Amino acid sequence: MLVFPRYSGPSLIEQVCTVENLTNAWRRVRSNIKVSRRTRSAGIDQITLHDFAADWPNQMVRLAEELRDGSYRPLPPRRVAIAKASGGERAIAILTIRDRIAQRAVQQVLTPLFEPLFLDCSYGSRLAVGVPEAIERVVRYTEQGLIWVIDGDIRAYFDSIDHGILLGLLRQRIDEPAILHLIAQWLAVGSVHTETPDETLPDSPLVALLRRSGELIHEALNAPSDPLPTAYDYPDLSRPASPHSGIPTGLFAALSLAQPAFEIARQLTPLLKRIGAQRLAVGGALAVGTVLLSELVHRAQASHDRRGTLQGGPLSPLLANIYLHPFDLAMTAHGARMVRFVDDFVVMCPDRTTAEHTLVLVERQLATLRLTLNPQKTRIVAYAGGIEFLGQALAPRRRQGFLHGISDFHSAEQRLREHVERLRRPDKPPTSDR
Repeated sequence: MLVFPRYSGPSLIEQVCTVENLTNAWRRVRSNIKVSRRTRSAGIDQITLHDFAADWPNQMVRLAEELRDGSYRPLPPRRVAIAKASGGERAIAILTIRDRIAQRAVQQVLTPLFEPLFLDCSYGSRLAVGVPEAIERVVRYTEQGLIWVIDGDIRAYFDSIDHGILLGLLRQRIDEPAILHLIAQWLAVGSVHTETPDETLPDSPLVALLRRSGELIHEALNAPSDPLPTAYDYPDLSRPASPHSGIPTGLFAALSLAQPAFEIARQLTPLLKRIGAQRLAVGGALAVGTVLLSELVHRAQASHDRRGTLQGGPLSPLLANIYLHPFDLAMTAHGARMVRFVDDFVVMCPDRTTAEHTLVLVERQLATLRLTLNPQKTRIVAYAGGIEFLGQALAPRRRQGFLHGISDFHSAEQRLREHVERLRRPDKPPTSDR
């Protein structure tokens, strides 16, 4: 069963590499960085927004060429921890400026392909809807008598996204190797690896097929830097390639990725001369980044399980919604009244028994995507007691105001005068309004 229909329009990589699209991506990246932080906006390569802007036309020409001919390679992100409002910390990835531009350029092309297919229960990182519309939907459900709430939270969602499943879903919509290869590379540098599969989450036949499809795409990362084949019959890299029989496969893959990154360092030399000696360490930073990237790819090759996507990458919100689209379809098909904002969601039910049965359905559908609920943050509650959703405290609306029971305007005027007087003199004992 296809979750997404196949796209059959013009080449996506050509749309990504147009001057207009890449320039808009550069503008968006620049506008998203506060002016006060532009001298501290560097990724692992130590190139800040100001540094990149010093020679941005030439840098964009090189980036477009690399994206078009397949030689582009991302660098690992610089990770920082920020405090969460609910307590604890969240790891945010800071990409290099050029990687942010590349991701933004791809996101701008892919969003129109996927956005019309998402369901109206999804409100996070969507066009034309957001928190106010999600809150309004919850309130509307309660007015329809759905007064029991499953308040759900997916455990470590971004770190748990299975690369095989995600790439399989992407391939259903966009069977274009160049785009899939780009996304696979970004997933590889931002992944969280586990050495053994999770035995508690067996794959359904559909999910197994999606994972295998995605794994075939992922193997492109270990191939030499030749043009990608048109089909997904990538070479078997479990043994050394015959022209390099004396080189271990992992090392060969690392070297194939190292060469483009060192080429990037060489191309950046004119930029370094313009921005001064303070940035001459960028070549070393790129070299270190290349080693880290190679190690990540080597681990991905040996690992049974490849998971995780970057929090902070321009493409991540779109990928997060794509990954949970099958969950939205399944819940809606079962008649559930769900409001989801990325990994935070509520399901509205008429009574507690229905809510308990629906929670079992939620767990089962998430398990097919190799996701689990956070038991500390998932609960069934009555809406009458109030809930907090997307930072908003929600409770039943008061249907009776201080004019309840008034049937003529003279009495209404008197009641209004009393109400205003009470507001002016808070020390005066209030009279009953109802």
